[in-house]
Amino acid sequence: MQHHNFKGSSELVTFAAYDPNQQQLFLTYTAGGVTIAYQNVAPVLYEELLRSAYPDVCIRFKVQARHAFRRIEPAYEPIPSTLIK
Repeated sequence: MQHHNFKGSSELVTFAAYDPNQQQLFLTYTAGGVTIAYQNVAPVLYEELLRSAYPDVCIRFKVQARHAFRRIEPAYEPIPSTLIK
């Protein structure tokens, strides 16, 4: 699983995780800390999201508008950088 912390570059989401084997994108939203899993997200779209200067636009028009989704409980949270060696 690949992880990305948006660190203020997005107003919509704080954290993303991507499972390339299942082609699932997990986004943790700023509002409420809810995590949503999006199905059938191609790896190129995940890479585009990470490189985008405007990730919120990519999320709204290329992820939310085109992919089936479900809510995940409990929400994914970023791993504190102090725990990563």
